[in-house]
Amino acid sequence: MTPLPRLQFLTLGASPLPHAVQARLACQGGVRWVQLRAKGLAVPDWISLAREVAAVCREHGAWLTVNDSPEVAAAAGARGVHLGRADPLPARARPLLAPDALLGVTLNEPADLDRLADGRPDYVGVGPFRATASKPGHAPVHSPQSLGALIRAAALPAYVIGGVSAADLPAIRALGARGAAVSAAIALAPDPAEAARGLVSAAAAAWGDLS
Repeated sequence: MTPLPRLQFLTLGASPLPHAVQARLACQGGVRWVQLRAKGLAVPDWISLAREVAAVCREHGAWLTVNDSPEVAAAAGARGVHLGRADPLPARARPLLAPDALLGVTLNEPADLDRLADGRPDYVGVGPFRATASKPGHAPVHSPQSLGALIRAAALPAYVIGGVSAADLPAIRALGARGAAVSAAIALAPDPAEAARGLVSAAAAAWGDLS
């Protein structure tokens, strides 16, 4: 498998820009992994949107993963799916996906580690790093100590999420994370493509590579 990029961008329903436009601008700024996070859509509309965003990502050589639904991810030809705490278990989702599909799981607390037992997840999203308006009702914010412990316990590539800024990336690397996931930092920026460029550059500097 191609190495996982350091930075993942989650589209944001609260952005003034449509999801596909957010994805395009992020990709123009160098992002190579987009997660479609679109809530409350009927399944046919969700699939249609996912296909549109997938086409944008393909134009830029980027991956698309779909939040919540392995069925939508498969129907849209996405690279994979990300499963939250209320979503299907990885063991149920894996058979619905292509053999080489990417499967991620959210970890908010140690009890969530049980979700990694079956289904061969590829990475985990860990957080929240700090309070964020991008996800109302999010889980309690971690301390650096509790976040680092959860990353170590997962023993999978970990992406820290929750109010992450470019300035946070060296500290996130020090916790043992593979990378970071951002949403509002790009989707609500005055110039999303420029914000993406800054975050991609900061990630490369923090981890000492260009992936």
